[in-house]
Amino acid sequence: MQHAEAITASLELAAARIGDPTALVYARLFALHPAMEAEFWRDTTGNIRGEMLNRSFEVILDLAGPKAWGDQFLASEIHTHNAYGIPPAVFADFLPIVAAVIRDGCGDGFTAAMSAAWAAVLAQAQATASPSSGIA
Repeated sequence: MQHAEAITASLELAAARIGDPTALVYARLFALHPAMEAEFWRDTTGNIRGEMLNRSFEVILDLAGPKAWGDQFLASEIHTHNAYGIPPAVFADFLPIVAAVIRDGCGDGFTAAMSAAWAAVLAQAQATASPSSGIA
């Protein structure tokens, strides 16, 4: 199973079991970085969080598959969030939080192929954001 197929399968399984993961992702983010909740003061409907998570899924799928633009988009978002005053460590924690929510949502259906695919995507995202890449 290719990484993109495994990632897609994990997203579909998690969605079937837990529904929309947005609230779970942001609950974990805010638990790890409580100050970040105040950054979403304008997001009274949850639409901004949902859009950010949707973009994250698009990046994840690109990094798992064609690798056509995801690393460039991620690099751009690192700079954008830095300009908003979001510490790089907070930004770096986001995709691993997403991965953990999806893994937990899959439960016993989370396969070795899914684990390998997520590990590869997270490693690529970390490499994009590392200080040696010149991006962070």
